[in-house]
Amino acid sequence: MIESRVCKLSMFMSLKLLKLRIRIFIWTFTGKIKKLQSRLALTLSQGDPKKILIIFPVDEPSFRVASYVFRDLGKNNVQKKEFIFIVKEQYKELFHLRIGDLIFISHEDNDLILSQEKKLMRTLKINKFDIIVDLNPVFQLSIARLISLLTSEMKVGFTSDFSDNFFNIQLDISKSGIMEKGFNQVNWILAQ
Repeated sequence: MIESRVCKLSMFMSLKLLKLRIRIFIWTFTGKIKKLQSRLALTLSQGDPKKILIIFPVDEPSFRVASYVFRDLGKNNVQKKEFIFIVKEQYKELFHLRIGDLIFISHEDNDLILSQEKKLMRTLKINKFDIIVDLNPVFQLSIARLISLLTSEMKVGFTSDFSDNFFNIQLDISKSGIMEKGFNQVNWILAQ
């Protein structure tokens, strides 16, 4: 009885994964997701990123950890960098960074496309970002799609089954399972 439930759950998860893979393939084929053109090897010599977009996690526990890790972001060299933060609207009261520009979004777990994507794209397309960072440790298709449509040399995100399609710098926390280490890696990149 338990084995049949596990088998059904496994088949359901495989079906969800297959549907997601098909959707990404179709969107890439039709141009609704831009293909990632190049891979980078990150070194300190790749420059000092000036224009930075950071997308904070959409789930509350990850958001709280990211907020803590990035609490001192911009204290050094703040005048040299331009930050834009995308934060889920329900965390407005929890977000305390006093640098950069804030954009609030509404997001549900089952969103395939962000509800205000067109408006957000108009706002963000006027920028050419040096680096775009997605701090969501769990893959979010709607956010990855948005990132794919923006221009940047470096796109940073966490490793997942689909991250090769969207990020040329990937943070792998699968061995440690501690997302704070991944956030600290990003913080280190931005502090350079």
